[in-house]
Amino acid sequence: MASTSTGRFVLIGVALAALVGVGGCIFIDAQFALAPDGSTSARLEAGVLKSMLEQGEGDFVADIGEGLAPGRWQELGDEDRGEWRVRTMVGQAGPGEALFTEEAEAIPQFGMTGHLLSTAYTFTMPVPEGADMQPQMTGEPHDDDGEDAEAEHDDGDDAEGHEVEFEGMDEAMGEMMALMMSSGEAGLRFSVALPGEIVEANGEVVAPDRAAWAIDIVNPDPDLTALSAESRLLNWPNVGRLGGELVAMGRWELVAPLIAAVRRGVVPDPVTEDPTGADLNAEMYAQIIEIMMTLDVAVGEQITDTVMQTLGLSGDDVDAGFVAEIAERVKARDLAAEIDGNVTDMLLGELGGG
Repeated sequence: MASTSTGRFVLIGVALAALVGVGGCIFIDAQFALAPDGSTSARLEAGVLKSMLEQGEGDFVADIGEGLAPGRWQELGDEDRGEWRVRTMVGQAGPGEALFTEEAEAIPQFGMTGHLLSTAYTFTMPVPEGADMQPQMTGEPHDDDGEDAEAEHDDGDDAEGHEVEFEGMDEAMGEMMALMMSSGEAGLRFSVALPGEIVEANGEVVAPDRAAWAIDIVNPDPDLTALSAESRLLNWPNVGRLGGELVAMGRWELVAPLIAAVRRGVVPDPVTEDPTGADLNAEMYAQIIEIMMTLDVAVGEQITDTVMQTLGLSGDDVDAGFVAEIAERVKARDLAAEIDGNVTDMLLGELGGG
């Protein structure tokens, strides 16, 4: 299926410039959303401390419209929010349309891929590169009168007198910037809502369909190089069709576990351009679900998912004969009793000193 991508969030560049210009007292709150059909929407809020804005050069909030695609955004205007001056913009773009202009670099990016039993949706966005907040003086130093200051700074110059750094200022400025950015609203915040349920994200999953990140733009070594999240939206017609086949086999008790298995990603869910026309091997799916249920009881869902994915039972090209072989091995062993016995022996050995 087609993927939808937007352009660079130019506001980030403006924010980093404002970080230097107004002492770091800004916040950016960007909320993105992807609809099942591939259309995108966004709400952007940018704020700067009014006191810092009055002291700085230029108008930070006046620049946040740069890079936004014409005709796809609505400006909700500026407002005073306590000590902050805030501008809010909302945007909407259809499938294949961009929220940002071509002059902007590619960020953020959305994608969607059709599978047999679900649709996968992805969000990626490179982490904005921070500014070098280490204050230093380079070149030939001069005093206030424009005269050569080497004689006054013999102890601070390098061997050739080309660079002077004020001892202790780097650390002090860094601490000051960190203090400013840690106060209240200040900082960069992003969130994304994806169809279905989030199955993987390197940020905080704050709701079943939403992930969020907070970026410290004064940190020269961010923990992440890119924000990423993935969700799954069940293809209910095909899940229902497969569930109907399980019922026809007399295995109605497997319908609810089937839904859980698809959400957990432990059953085959191959990419396909024609989900409605694909064949479904109900017997193979029944065996895989039985394996999942048996392992869940013995070792729990987390280990079960890892084992099944490592064995390839959730792969795109699973061999039905291999599945049947694994199912027979699982049935032939009392896994729960074996695991309980092993755990008991281990604890007795460790706690009893044996």
